[in-house]
Amino acid sequence: MSIREGFDKYYSNFGVRGVLHIASHRLFGYPKEIKVLPSGNRKPVRIRMNSTDIEVYKEVIRGEQYAFDLPFSPKNIVDGGANTGMAAIYFANKYPEAKIIAIEAEASNFAVLLRNVRSYPSIVPIHAALWNRDGEIVVSAPEGSHNSGKWGFMTHEGSVGDKVRAVTMQTLMQEMGLSLSSIDLVKLDIEGAEQEVFENTRWLKDVKCLMIELHDRFRSGCTNAVEPAMEAYKRLQRGETTFYVRKDVSSARDHIIFRRNR
Repeated sequence: MSIREGFDKYYSNFGVRGVLHIASHRLFGYPKEIKVLPSGNRKPVRIRMNSTDIEVYKEVIRGEQYAFDLPFSPKNIVDGGANTGMAAIYFANKYPEAKIIAIEAEASNFAVLLRNVRSYPSIVPIHAALWNRDGEIVVSAPEGSHNSGKWGFMTHEGSVGDKVRAVTMQTLMQEMGLSLSSIDLVKLDIEGAEQEVFENTRWLKDVKCLMIELHDRFRSGCTNAVEPAMEAYKRLQRGETTFYVRKDVSSARDHIIFRRNR
């Protein structure tokens, strides 16, 4: 990306203030982040300078990646692969009565997540990775990448990477004092760990809506791991996100109504 393209990106998202911030960051290394109050949000969000945080912000907050109308109002939401909390914050503003469990494996992302959701008592941040067993695994950038952008990290077995707690969906819900049957909405962006999480799908039994980004580009077979479990769901696509809505809860409507991306 050229310098001009970089400045254009900050201007389109944050106006003149964004240009001043990125110029100062490149010249002096400061500020490290920018705070912005998006339209419709109760509190500002923090975006690290010169990172892919701005892309997540653009997709989730400004582009309304998860903007949709469902025939139910979720009470319990699991945000797997929460990154810095943009999706969790979106859900907290859209569904103020919902409890949102935001689980993120990568340590620096989780540190920003903590600060971003501090003012939202409905969001419970968890530093861990969803997996097919409880214990410990590692998190690292995909092989061959130079990931300084703070997204695209993969969790896996082995010793190369940073250690992180691994937890099953069942254990996660038990620790939250909730039953598996109480999960209404699950959002998963877990960079290939779909294969492990979908080895056991008991947690999926009563989930009304699943929003998932499938990562066959990182690990072949992710779609094949998910699709067989989704026979009871209608399938829709928006960008890289696949939406599954249970047929028995969507019968009142023919389809999810997506808002137009900005």
